[in-house]
Amino acid sequence: MKIPKYLRNKYIITAILFVSYLLFLDDMDVFSMISNLRKRSTLTEQNKVMHQKVLDSKAILNRLNKTQYLEHYARSAKYFKQKDEEIFVIIPKDNSN
Repeated sequence: MKIPKYLRNKYIITAILFVSYLLFLDDMDVFSMISNLRKRSTLTEQNKVMHQKVLDSKAILNRLNKTQYLEHYARSAKYFKQKDEEIFVIIPKDNSN
């Protein structure tokens, strides 16, 4: 079996072994880097969603300083009532049943 001359060179063999070690066997190999990049992108998307939720919550908090909106929010979201009122919550049935 004839081995090509460039594969018999000790520097080429060392370079091939070193590159293969870096790509596949090291702690930060190609597969873990790809996995970390995917995690980073999902966490970035979650960060955007959470940031938007924080902004919405701050806007609601700023509006709650007004008494008229506070009463509206308490009645619609928390089902608060006055002493002489009755509240009926009607939940429509799903057609999927």
